[in-house]
Amino acid sequence: MTDLRDDYDLPKKPPLPFRQAAVMFTVVALALGGWLLVPNSPITVGLLAVALLAAVFVGVGLVLRSRELDEKPGRNPVTPPSVDT
Repeated sequence: MTDLRDDYDLPKKPPLPFRQAAVMFTVVALALGGWLLVPNSPITVGLLAVALLAAVFVGVGLVLRSRELDEKPGRNPVTPPSVDT
């Protein structure tokens, strides 16, 4: 039996918007989890803020350095509807 990705010519990795959404939701979930687990002191709040900013910049950097943004778009010419008869 063939793979579903091969049958429908699907990409091996999820598209870029899905990866961006995954990074956003993961960072928010980790921030909320960290807020609930650590005691509320000024030092832990500052460390959590620094960790959150680092996670955002690293996650966005990984997504933006992905190969999809470096590849040139393929040529997919489409005939205008007036030519189709």
